[in-house]
Amino acid sequence: MPDDQKQPILAAEFKPLTGAGSKRSLPISSGMLSLIVLAGFGIIIMAYLFVARAVVFQTVPPETQISVSGLSFNIGDNYLLLSGDYDITATADGYYPLIESITVGDAASQDVGVQLLPLPGNLAVISDLEDIQVTIDDQPVGTVPGIIKAISPGIRKMVFSKYRYFPLQQEIAIEGRDRTQSVDISLRPAWGAMQLTSEPTAAQVYIDDRLVGQTPLSTEVLETGSRLKLVLAGYKTYQQEILVKAGTSVTHPPIKLIVADGLLQLSSTPSGASITVNNEFVGSTPMTLAMAPFKQHRLAFFLEGYLKTTTAATLKPEKTTVLAVDLVPNIGSIALTISPKGARVLVDNRYQGDGDRTLSLTAKPHRLSIEKSGYQTKSLSVIPRPGHEQALSIKLLTLQEAYWASRPPAIQSSVGSPLALFRPQQSFTMGAPRRQPGRRANEVERRVSLDRPFYLGTREISNAEYRSWKSSHSSSALQGQTLDRDRQPVAGLTWEDAALYCNWLSRREGLPLFYRMENGVVNGFNWDAHGYRLPTEAEWAWAARVNTDGSSQTLPWVNGLYPPTDVVDNYADRSASRLIPFTIASYNDLTPASAVVGSFKPNGKGLYNMSGNVSEWVNDFYDVRPNRGESSADPTGPITGVAHVIRGASWALGSRTELRLSYREAGTDKRLDVGFRIARYVDSLGAKP
Repeated sequence: MPDDQKQPILAAEFKPLTGAGSKRSLPISSGMLSLIVLAGFGIIIMAYLFVARAVVFQTVPPETQISVSGLSFNIGDNYLLLSGDYDITATADGYYPLIESITVGDAASQDVGVQLLPLPGNLAVISDLEDIQVTIDDQPVGTVPGIIKAISPGIRKMVFSKYRYFPLQQEIAIEGRDRTQSVDISLRPAWGAMQLTSEPTAAQVYIDDRLVGQTPLSTEVLETGSRLKLVLAGYKTYQQEILVKAGTSVTHPPIKLIVADGLLQLSSTPSGASITVNNEFVGSTPMTLAMAPFKQHRLAFFLEGYLKTTTAATLKPEKTTVLAVDLVPNIGSIALTISPKGARVLVDNRYQGDGDRTLSLTAKPHRLSIEKSGYQTKSLSVIPRPGHEQALSIKLLTLQEAYWASRPPAIQSSVGSPLALFRPQQSFTMGAPRRQPGRRANEVERRVSLDRPFYLGTREISNAEYRSWKSSHSSSALQGQTLDRDRQPVAGLTWEDAALYCNWLSRREGLPLFYRMENGVVNGFNWDAHGYRLPTEAEWAWAARVNTDGSSQTLPWVNGLYPPTDVVDNYADRSASRLIPFTIASYNDLTPASAVVGSFKPNGKGLYNMSGNVSEWVNDFYDVRPNRGESSADPTGPITGVAHVIRGASWALGSRTELRLSYREAGTDKRLDVGFRIARYVDSLGAKP
């Protein structure tokens, strides 16, 4: 550079731009910003396309429009959807819209079927006739001509019917989709013509209950059948089913009308009388009869206790004749003599007065009742004899007398054991005097009473009766002498075996059980029950010892001597000497072991073998001094114990001590000479009036 052009460089004063310390930003163009946004959308779209699933909707009909809730892309029938649940809406013209939920799974491609239901269709029916009844698939829908709306699509059975025309049945394919189709129908006439005449003429003619004119006339009659009715005053209505082939004409034979019946309204006093007309029964009063007119009819009225009444009646057509008859009583007399005096008398539940009287009653069965407070009402049927006076004496029983009259003096168990009724209601002495020969320490005398009535077996229970319950039982034998025949008394059993038999018998007859059970073992008594049981010791002693006059006896024979001189029961006698060590050498009852139950002579109460044959279990627990702390009225023995009382001698016993009726011993085990008889109370406790 030339020197003349060289200029010194001078420092210039620095002036910052506006805003001291500010930085300068590089400018970004709008084009660059658009590219950035597009790039972001592209990335999002690429990510969506990567995770989305292709869903293809298979639609019926094909033109169905699909709308999907949420984020989705679709190309034609293909939709790109993320996995999850969606609501879709499908619509098409002529179809019901469909809204449902779908679930898109993890598969890359999925098909979803969508089928729309078509809307009902309409049918326009065209016909020259009016008021044609229409049924579709056997359901009535109205009348045509006109448009039948809302018919379900498909093949429909349609029946078109109208009175006087043959029905028309067609199958029509209904398109549906809210479209209206049309059909033109024509019904074929179903009638012909019939000429009708009657004698007399001018009868009103009804065809299918429609008045069409008067005879003579020609009228339409259906080929399918019509109901003909002719009506004329004073004559019976004529009715008939008729038919004429369609399109033809016929003449009906002349119809002869019958004169109408008259009505007879019948009544009687009293009512309920039987009626015959011309000797034929027709019913009971009151009633109304239709009968032929212009003819005399014979009527008769019958009522039990009244005289027969006859009359006659003649009727006029379609007129009502009223006939009322007063029946005449047919009277008989009954003279009553009643005890006690002052009892009320009722006849057919109507009060007639008190005490003796003569009743005048119609000659028919009457219910006569006699009643008085404190006595059992007596009712009976009486039939008075017309024109005669009958005498009738009636005695009422007190309630207690009636109670016992209703309780049989003897009964029989369901296995055939006889029992007799006893009503002691007396006191007596149990035990024996201190100085009585053979007396034992356990026979302390005590005064007791029996108030509660009871039944007691007249004989001991036999093997056969016991085996009705326990078929395997055997009473065994002794040195070849059997104790096991059916009619011999059961033996070789414990007290509890006897008690369980009683409960079985009660259950068999539906009676309340006397013995309380726990785990199959007797653990108490139900003294309120009247089921079968063993007799109490007091009952047994009274039955064996007390005479009819109330006195007690010690031995079962009259002279009181030992050994007995007469054969009175089965004891250890000479015939049993090879079976047992001790016998009565001077006594022979000819029965070595047990005898048939009911053998030998019964005592004064009709009870067999109370002093012999087999000894007997009774209900009481054993106590050497049985009177300790026990009630003297209907005593039942100690509350508890380890042994039970055995009463009476047997075929194996024969000492003076054992043959006394006061003899008692304790027992726990089975013995070949111990059995039992049964007892039961008459009723549950408190049932006796």
